[in-house]
Amino acid sequence: MVRMIAALLVLLTACGGAPTMPAADQLRELVNRPAALDEAENLLIGECMSRAGLFFPRVPPPRDERPTVGLVKAAAPLRLEDARRDGYPDAPRSAKGPVEAHADTLSPDVRERFYQLLRGNTGNDVRVTLAGSFETAASSSGCVGSARKRLYGSVANFLTVYYLPELAQRQAAKADDDPDVRAAYGSYAQCMNTKGHRAATPAEAVALAKTREADEIAIASADAECRAATRLHDRRAVAADRIVRSWLADNESDVVRAHALMTEAHRTSLSSNHNR
Repeated sequence: MVRMIAALLVLLTACGGAPTMPAADQLRELVNRPAALDEAENLLIGECMSRAGLFFPRVPPPRDERPTVGLVKAAAPLRLEDARRDGYPDAPRSAKGPVEAHADTLSPDVRERFYQLLRGNTGNDVRVTLAGSFETAASSSGCVGSARKRLYGSVANFLTVYYLPELAQRQAAKADDDPDVRAAYGSYAQCMNTKGHRAATPAEAVALAKTREADEIAIASADAECRAATRLHDRRAVAADRIVRSWLADNESDVVRAHALMTEAHRTSLSSNHNR
């Protein structure tokens, strides 16, 4: 029993339960939310659906393999050796998730009952405002709403934990308006032009490669070389981190609260799994 309690305390510490943790570290942990939370939510949804006599498929936790740069996620740099060998990485293919794929196998009347039990019928009855002005909403009914209330204490708490790190991610996108980053883009465009490719940004280079598939490796290689020569990735990362930290200073209390809610939900998920 002592060993079990010690192990649980280690897990909780890893999730960030220490009250003295700096807000920057709390935001970083929110951005890298534990997969155990998604797994616990899906288990609770599955149990709810099962009690109603319906099967709910296993849903893998979402994976964001982008590296954490500063406080938020950022795209990994395009490596020259990869570009010379493969061109650009294959874009992920959009496909139906396991829930939609399973629902498609059901008869129309059962499918309607499946989604009714899953989502409920209250619409987006729970609304929250985060970080000053961002508004979001979700349903409190159905098996999804029930699972979120059990895990997070309320649907409003779930929305806070889920969307606050997304707001920080959106701040990072403002780095493109930073003067130094704009200057880097200008140098990048000149570099690409000298290599025979009209692209003012890496996104334009990717789009250009899609229209000229035979030249993809040449375009991607030039893109990687110009990104490196202008230090575009590093300069953008510095600007993004500065912007996100400024946003954090203005919204620290919201971040601290969201982190506390996430920590409590994580503890609930661990307790719930232990009791099964």
